[in-house]
Amino acid sequence: MPILPILTFPNSILRKKAKPVSVIDRELKDLIKDMTETLKHAEGVGLAANQVGVLKRVCVIKASPEEEYTAYINPEILKKSGTRYVQEGCLSFPEYNGIVKRSLNVTAKYLDKSGGKIKIDAKELLSQALEHEIDHLNGILFIDHLKDHEKLSKAGKENITHTHDIDLSINIDKKNKDKFDSKLYTKIGLDDLKLALERADILKEVEG
Repeated sequence: MPILPILTFPNSILRKKAKPVSVIDRELKDLIKDMTETLKHAEGVGLAANQVGVLKRVCVIKASPEEEYTAYINPEILKKSGTRYVQEGCLSFPEYNGIVKRSLNVTAKYLDKSGGKIKIDAKELLSQALEHEIDHLNGILFIDHLKDHEKLSKAGKENITHTHDIDLSINIDKKNKDKFDSKLYTKIGLDDLKLALERADILKEVEG
């Protein structure tokens, strides 16, 4: 199962809406396996198919150490409740994070790998991850939800905890690698990301 390259902003595929899955076949199951291995390697929380260049409505999420990696096929949020501001990052924006507006709880439905219909009530990090990944499938990025007047900042060397309404801890940068991961990213892609963020004027100035 190969590690799939992750697309970085401003790649145009990230702004395209993924198409619903009509058949759960071997090709889709292989994609899910590869996405799972990629997410494990990246040590992330979630990964949507269009982040690896595939416009299918499927994402993989692991919201806590106790949970298994779960594939969500044709996921859809049915209900949202409450609001909060949380520190959030994205594998398509490696090393950057910002404060975004999210729901406290969501009710969602999806198909599992066997085609079974599932409905869940999610809270805390799973709720946030579902919103984030389903946004990806709709061509929406987390920078579209930045708090008013908020800009992105470089992730610190240690875990960043942001709390609002409820306690929520998100690991932004576990390894703090000095060099980019060539299995996940290209140097050109990371340079284009930095340039695009600078041009969009959504990067915080570094003090000192």
